[in-house]
Amino acid sequence: MAVLHAKQHTFLIGQEVTFGTAVTADKDVGLVQSFTPSDKRTIDEVYASGSRQVQELVPAKSGVTWDLDINLQNGRLFEYIFGAVSHALTGSDTKHTFTIATTLPSMTIESSFNATVDKVFIYSGGKINSAVVNLDTNAILKLSSSGMSQGSSSATATASAAVISSLAVLHYKNSTLSTGTADAETSVGKLQTSNINIENNIEEIDAAGTFVTQEMIAASLKIAFDFTMMFEDQTEYDIFQGGTTPQQDPAKKGVEFNANNGVTLGSGRREFNAQFTNFLYEEVGTPVTVGESVVQSFKGIATGIGTNGVFYVDNIAEASFS
Repeated sequence: MAVLHAKQHTFLIGQEVTFGTAVTADKDVGLVQSFTPSDKRTIDEVYASGSRQVQELVPAKSGVTWDLDINLQNGRLFEYIFGAVSHALTGSDTKHTFTIATTLPSMTIESSFNATVDKVFIYSGGKINSAVVNLDTNAILKLSSSGMSQGSSSATATASAAVISSLAVLHYKNSTLSTGTADAETSVGKLQTSNINIENNIEEIDAAGTFVTQEMIAASLKIAFDFTMMFEDQTEYDIFQGGTTPQQDPAKKGVEFNANNGVTLGSGRREFNAQFTNFLYEEVGTPVTVGESVVQSFKGIATGIGTNGVFYVDNIAEASFS
């Protein structure tokens, strides 16, 4: 029997109407680099006086956790990260704008392998717990997410064909990071790396009479970011301090990340934008190493989405998005 290979793998999602009730997974999420599911079951070991040995093994809670890494081509996963989306069509381009909702949609995942005998794994009741949008020097814009699913099943079924989109990826050369007064941010010089970190802090609700999680509730939302840049001036350090000398109450600022292909909206524009408001830097580093240029590092926390918004522009129509 032949060993299965990543070239045979299919990864698709579908948005559920009811949490945990599987639907057809037929939507791609970008260029999948890795998917790492882990099915887990808690086993209660029952002991008794008079013996050192386990008297009984009782199967208890079961669930699935997973990690997914993609090269971004579309914005589908951001609906599952923030909770809500609206759409605006301009020519051939659709702008998908994401907003923070009190609840998160759940997804069905198909992770399957096209082989002589297909292997099909279905993960239902999936939600994204945390996500990182990552950009490194001379690299492609990436999204890494971690989540959990209520359950999994392995069916004797035909694996779906892999869906590999021809949509363009976004690159370091297309990207900027800007900070400063909200809606009037200015680009930081010589950006090296950037990360946007979203944590949904999902609470799993269990109940008597079943092995599986009954609800997954999105709790406190945390929006954080970090970046590195070549050290040329003290602009960002002064924002951290609140001025040129240490201040007790630095002013809150705006931060905006943008990557686009430079094409006019309506004519094939591809763009990711994320503006966040009321941020404060929590950490600044200026390390010095002999023989090397100085690269500063910054970490900050924001409270919400700015007026320019979090959005993705691609060619996926509203009816085909979720």
